[in-house]
Amino acid sequence: MNIRRASADDYSGIARVHVDNWLNTYKEIFPAEVLNTWTYETREVRWKKSLPKALSGGTMTFVAEEKGTILAFALAGTMRDARLRMRYTGEIYGVFVHPEHQGRGLGRKLFEACAEHLLSFDHARAALWTLENNPDRDFFETVGGKKVYDAPAEIGGHSYTKVAYGWDDLEKFQKHQLKLN
Repeated sequence: MNIRRASADDYSGIARVHVDNWLNTYKEIFPAEVLNTWTYETREVRWKKSLPKALSGGTMTFVAEEKGTILAFALAGTMRDARLRMRYTGEIYGVFVHPEHQGRGLGRKLFEACAEHLLSFDHARAALWTLENNPDRDFFETVGGKKVYDAPAEIGGHSYTKVAYGWDDLEKFQKHQLKLN
């Protein structure tokens, strides 16, 4: 397994992981009309357009691959949310592992890559948003995140709650991870 910076040509593999992860994670949470909008074709179009921006400046996308197949990806950059920006200048935009490859440590390795990237841009603290009813959100607690905020979210005309997890010391997190490896 290899962790590397994504390239613009990775859009198709990223789209497949994104769709499969999202449909698996939220199959019991979102209604069919929301889930049906998540197709490989629509995500490929979106990723082909947006991936070049997610590979420049302070934003970076990382992939975990094996034998040329993308198994997981994660993105990180500058905090987008004004409510969190005063405390957390960095943001991990998401960590997505294909359902068939969960439990192998790919998410943790990608999270570490994101933390290292954020530190290289002098982001000492970071946060991440996820849905409160995401069955995999305990992963963020496992890697040291603390629940710091919640807010309403509307998806497909339905109301949900999103939760922000924060890391107050990415350098400490990174040093702890190095000891574990």
